Amino acid sequence: MVEDAPVGEKVIWRGGPSQALNYNTFTICVLLVGVVALLPEIWDLFLANSKYAQYKDYYFLLSKAAFFVPFAWGTWSYLKIHCHRYELTTERLLEHNGVFSRTSDELELYRVKDITFVQPFSLRMFKCGNIILDTSDRSTPVVVLQAIENGRPVMNALRKYVDVMRTKKGVREID
Repeated sequence: MVEDAPVGEKVIWRGGPSQALNYNTFTICVLLVGVVALLPEIWDLFLANSKYAQYKDYYFLLSKAAFFVPFAWGTWSYLKIHCHRYELTTERLLEHNGVFSRTSDELELYRVKDITFVQPFSLRMFKCGNIILDTSDRSTPVVVLQAIENGRPVMNALRKYVDVMRTKKGVREID
């Protein structure tokens, strides 16, 4: 059996970005479905007395197929956010991302230099915020945990364990 964390390392928090990130995409998809639903009537109005009236059945078939586009776009957007996961342990921050192919990245907490919590208005409406980590890690100098629900307690836990790990490893910030 595979363990989630090494011995002595405990999972503090698990979560992922809120679907609030998809608000604009979902709104556009709903509007597109409405437009696509009206396409047969639009074809009737404009093609009834034209030389293209003979292709009416193809236009109706095309309008039915057009329902697939907003549905596929909305589903893909949902899956991208749903499959993006964060895991905070007492020693590391792990990020798992990807729908079909998965990428996992880890950040040792002692490498975090600064933590910022940002709540743009669009996320504040959904009680979400972004946690931005300035790190000394070469591969990921800035890590952004996007659209975290009730992000302030997560940020406070992160700050606490960063301090614990910096003390444990004897890491000091030199300016």
